[in-house]
Amino acid sequence: MQLCGTPDADLLDKIQSVHARNYVTQLEVQHPQDFKQVFRGCSAQAIDLLEKMLELDADLRITSTDALAHPYFEEYHDPEDEPTGKEYACNLYDNI
Repeated sequence: MQLCGTPDADLLDKIQSVHARNYVTQLEVQHPQDFKQVFRGCSAQAIDLLEKMLELDADLRITSTDALAHPYFEEYHDPEDEPTGKEYACNLYDNI
């Protein structure tokens, strides 16, 4: 959370476990860091991809398929050679 910041109220509502929600709300409030400062020297595309991958809210986080299609991986991206698995409805917050 030091990098991404403390979850907002909408994300806290998604946490099913009362114990986990209480724990997170008791933590010191952290503000999101500026990825351009934290990852100085990285390309704008790399920073954009990191921001999307490190999104705390799984509903907003970039999917693996979209991540592979991100401009950062353009020289390696080959949709014909990137099999995808089944998508499973998985809510990580149910297990916290």
